[in-house]
Amino acid sequence: MKTLFRLLFVLLITMQTVLGQNVKVFSKSFKTDKNTTAYIEIPDGSVKFVSSPDDSIHIDYDINFIKLPKKEHQRILDSVRIEATQENNLISIKKHPNVKQSLNASSYVSIFSLDRLIYEAKDTTTISRKLKEDISNEITEIKSYKSYHEARAKIIYVNDLKRKERLLKKAVKWQNNRNFKRNFIIKIPKHISLKIIAKGSLLNFHDEFDNQLSLRLDYGRLYINRIENPKNELKIHNSLLIARNISGGKLETDRVFKALITELNNVDIESEFSKIEIGELGSNNKITDFNSEYFFYNWTEDFQRFDLFSDYSKIHFFYPNLNHGLEVIGYNTRNVVGNDNFEVTMQPKSKERNRLMSKPLNPKEKSSGFIFFDIINGIIYSYNDSIKK
Repeated sequence: MKTLFRLLFVLLITMQTVLGQNVKVFSKSFKTDKNTTAYIEIPDGSVKFVSSPDDSIHIDYDINFIKLPKKEHQRILDSVRIEATQENNLISIKKHPNVKQSLNASSYVSIFSLDRLIYEAKDTTTISRKLKEDISNEITEIKSYKSYHEARAKIIYVNDLKRKERLLKKAVKWQNNRNFKRNFIIKIPKHISLKIIAKGSLLNFHDEFDNQLSLRLDYGRLYINRIENPKNELKIHNSLLIARNISGGKLETDRVFKALITELNNVDIESEFSKIEIGELGSNNKITDFNSEYFFYNWTEDFQRFDLFSDYSKIHFFYPNLNHGLEVIGYNTRNVVGNDNFEVTMQPKSKERNRLMSKPLNPKEKSSGFIFFDIINGIIYSYNDSIKK
């Protein structure tokens, strides 16, 4: 009996060794200087960007095989091979040319459609002002979701306890049945420039970065802690965007079905067919939009200037409780006041721009800034209406 017990014990240890193993896929570092540019191409997958402890860029990719038999390891390893090279001041990081792309165009759309299905489903008839903390907490919650089932349960079925519980059980089962987990981390030194092209990927800028960043993301997710650089250029298409702080540069969104930004400063946004919520508008922001929905919740005490140029847009506008000036020009635009849906048609369909709304500064108080809307064929939903007061 003792012999049988020993054999079973040894077999158990052997199985744990085979079924639970961390394998280093790739590890490489390059020295950099202020003239270095890193070109990163990610056709699919997840990448976490963190600050480098020194002047080198460090690339680390490993896989934790949880329950997958060892004979299956090589098949997975062959599908995730990457290469990194340096020529003069250009560092290139991309998938190895001998590796077949794991997702085709239809797969990108399919995965993207699941995200869109979840985040477009939540719709409330009563809209209230969100604080910066509310947006930040919502970002934390979204980042905590470990599966599609968990996100669906907590967003779509938040008030349907039976379905929510059923989906959460499915989420736990899915998590427990995972065969492997990938960890792709790139450590970025402070002074280099970044050019990133990604599709069907999750990009997580975990730390705060002031590097010059040029980024294009299609059918993916972009998580930003804080980025700050006047030369940044972000182009986001058919994706989920959540950011705690974006300062400086340009942001282009096309069919971004959900964007949460806690703070926005000195950013030039060009958008279309997107839904964007901004917790706090800081100084000197400008938005040019076509057919999107925006939520402007709060304003800093020194927002200075805000410009909106829009066509066929829905604007949820929470007035600053500050000394500010306001001018709205345009045509064929309606103003819906508060949640009681009291509606004012501010200008008939003349296709000639006229002044639709205005509010002067109080010359006896310190000015926080001036808000200018040039809006045609749109709707402004006004909340906490300082004009009515």
